[in-house]
Amino acid sequence: MAKCKRCGLKTVLSEDDIQKMVEQVTSMKSVRLVSSDVYENRFDICQNCNDFMYGSTCGVCGCVMQVRARLSDGKCPKKKW
Repeated sequence: MAKCKRCGLKTVLSEDDIQKMVEQVTSMKSVRLVSSDVYENRFDICQNCNDFMYGSTCGVCGCVMQVRARLSDGKCPKKKW
């Protein structure tokens, strides 16, 4: 398995780790989020991408996509959404 762009080692985040990251970001007052429908659509696209790794990470940019897909200014590095 290939390594993600930002990781020196293969990294697999637990569901708890991902949830904590999501909670930290979504609780910030200055962060604008997309609707649940937009998030679900974006994340579905991620999950079907060949560069989606470990169930969470974009192999192109190294972001945790459960977080990035929620951000109103979040963008897919491959311009899929």
